[in-house]
Amino acid sequence: MGSKSVANVATFSVVRDILLEGQAVKVAVKGQSMLPFFVSGATVSIRPITPCDFKRYNVVFADAGNHFVIHRIIGLEGDKVTLLGDGNIVGTESMTRDKVYGVVDCSALNLLLARLWVALRPVRRFPLAIFRRITPK
Repeated sequence: MGSKSVANVATFSVVRDILLEGQAVKVAVKGQSMLPFFVSGATVSIRPITPCDFKRYNVVFADAGNHFVIHRIIGLEGDKVTLLGDGNIVGTESMTRDKVYGVVDCSALNLLLARLWVALRPVRRFPLAIFRRITPK
């Protein structure tokens, strides 16, 4: 039996709608933008976001304009949320809170390590180069 790939926008539009209905959803991560915490093919559970989930270091599902992302919150200022993939060095996404639809419940260890990982942003290109070579795309 074969498999099918579906465009990010089509798939994640359905995910957004499910979250807006108040239901949780599981999705397979594709790509390397969340290395080293989530590798391509890993399944994450996303539940509808609540106001108390808007915290630095939480991983959220959001509409970044022309595509959807599952990235980490690195900044909050008023109604503005700034995200960055753990596997990215540059290229943040900013949106208003109403464009953030879900949150990935991460372990306390994940959140603790994420603090360190975010602090390492200026030099994390070196470990990322290794992670990108040894993990699936």
